[in-house]
Amino acid sequence: MAVQPGDLPSGTVKCNISGDIDSFLSKEKTADPSTYQSTKTEWDDARSKGATSAYVAIYTDSATRCDAIKGKTPDLGAATYRLVVNFVIQFKDEASAAKGYTTEGVFKISASELKNSGQPVVEGAKTGLSANSIVLNTAIANQTYFIAVWQKKVFMVILAVLNIDATAAKKVASSENDRIK
Repeated sequence: MAVQPGDLPSGTVKCNISGDIDSFLSKEKTADPSTYQSTKTEWDDARSKGATSAYVAIYTDSATRCDAIKGKTPDLGAATYRLVVNFVIQFKDEASAAKGYTTEGVFKISASELKNSGQPVVEGAKTGLSANSIVLNTAIANQTYFIAVWQKKVFMVILAVLNIDATAAKKVASSENDRIK
């Protein structure tokens, strides 16, 4: 269900840190203990609220950048290169997934956080994703941000697409959303 290479512009590389949450955490534990600990804490919190599994997909414009991402956490929000960070979280039931979207947030990302960012957002059916969805699509200085958070069925999705044009970014979200059955 996560972002697939075919969803993205050519030349975008899937980073080998991508994988199920346990694999991701295992790779982060050695490469970046601080990120490991904060992500593990967030994952433990999500599990206590009904999350049962998660997948992390990270893409960028080169294998070299992938290697850099694996190290001590760079400021990914300051990236001036193509970057896609995607978390797909499966919950035990639809009610838990909806609650994760509407009130609790997962991995420190929530709809309310995006609403309160000061940037314009689109919500609900207008996003083309689901009734429980929010999209922030903006440019700041020399960067573009497309951040979507949505809940569909038993899944909650967090998708950040940086420095890829808005039309392509929307296609990424739409393609991923279409895979959730």
